[in-house]
Amino acid sequence: MKATIKIAMDNAAFVDAPPGVELAAILRDLAKHLERGDVDDRTLRDTNGNRVGTFTVSPANLRM
Repeated sequence: MKATIKIAMDNAAFVDAPPGVELAAILRDLAKHLERGDVDDRTLRDTNGNRVGTFTVSPANLRM
């Protein structure tokens, strides 16, 4: 399997605090779901609730 994380860091949530703080919060939320066994594709949201990215899982044999 292959996991892909895409996050756009050009909205207000990344300006209100240092970008690394918001990015870390998004990744912690994703990690929480993964630890529960939820490895389905999902939409990633910032602390304001806005859609900022995606997490996808695909077969490992795909070439990019």
